[in-house]
Amino acid sequence: MKRWRLAAPALVLALALVAGACGNDKKDTAASTGGGAKTVTIALGGPFSGADKATGDNIRAGAELAAAEINDAGGIAGGPMQGARIAFEEFDDADTPANGAANMRTIIDDKALVAFVGSGLSDVSTAMAPLASREAFPFLSAYASSEKILEAAKDAKSVFVVPPTFPAYAFSVTDELLKAGHTKPAILHATGTYGDGIAGLVVDRLKEKSVTPVANESFTFADTDFRVQLAKIKDATPDSLVVVGLATIDALVLTQADELGLRVPFFDPGGITNNDTFINAAGALAEGVVGNTPTRDGRNTPAATSLRDRYKAATGQSVIPDPAVFAYEGVRAVAAAFAAGASGRGDLVEYLHQISIEDTGVGPLKFGEDGSRIGGRLYVFRITGGKPVFFQGYEQTGPKAVREIPVDD
Repeated sequence: MKRWRLAAPALVLALALVAGACGNDKKDTAASTGGGAKTVTIALGGPFSGADKATGDNIRAGAELAAAEINDAGGIAGGPMQGARIAFEEFDDADTPANGAANMRTIIDDKALVAFVGSGLSDVSTAMAPLASREAFPFLSAYASSEKILEAAKDAKSVFVVPPTFPAYAFSVTDELLKAGHTKPAILHATGTYGDGIAGLVVDRLKEKSVTPVANESFTFADTDFRVQLAKIKDATPDSLVVVGLATIDALVLTQADELGLRVPFFDPGGITNNDTFINAAGALAEGVVGNTPTRDGRNTPAATSLRDRYKAATGQSVIPDPAVFAYEGVRAVAAAFAAGASGRGDLVEYLHQISIEDTGVGPLKFGEDGSRIGGRLYVFRITGGKPVFFQGYEQTGPKAVREIPVDD
């Protein structure tokens, strides 16, 4: 379940120094060498194996990018841990709640680990968050974004959700579906906290506008054949299709729908996440698909331009997928809390509640008292000519409220 995974040469060097000088000696805040070098070690979690390995790979890529950025600039910028370098210990949950819970127990017991950043599916974060909460352990959910994660933690101060939560994803895409004039949508969604949660919110939003889905079918993440569900949906003669899945699954759904002659506008609230994985897998069938993401290619602030350029240089990908963005922000949040004065896991939560990063590359980052992100943004796009074209922005203004914002905000 554990292994060290550090891609940047600077990080590898830092770990080599720490391991050579300290052996297995672990302290509450960080490991240090005889020469005074310090390391802040974060537990990085996600599906690094299994059907959703691509999400885990993206989490890793985003986290490593943040670490390289911090370390190349000299480490933690201030506070008692000034100069400390960021390192990771990796925990594979394979998108299984039981694995995630077991990992969390191991993480809490390891005093060298100062925080957790990661998790792909909300089922996993929902299983892990209460364990972290009971021990006041700093837990930052990256990508997994159900509002139920915070509910499961029972108002604990140590649990944070980095992305906008499910209502923002569901409402922004559903509003665009309705604005496009569709009145007979069908839904195909994954089971579990993620799929059931977003699909339920889509149904709620439609109901507010007196629209009822003509079909609502489900699948599991282990499924690869969706033809039975798609045939039922086709028989209901929908004028649009909302699919709640993940990038590779959604591409497969789109391909099988086309094979069955089900060719209606396709909407995805949070699964395709403006990344090359879906566009490459779906090919020409991706044309016209509507999705949403916190990243917008045309956002030209210095932080946004720098983030895009560095991510492309590190991974070769032209767009930054959501799991990478939020893992990047999670690591940046931990580093900012240490720079503000945190000395270790014992007081890190206090400082996480105080951070306010003006622009991470996708916008401002700070947390509310309940651990949710304040002012999280999503941008709605339509794939046109093989690329996402953005046409509407949304900002989450409350637990179940969004407002439209200019796409260039």
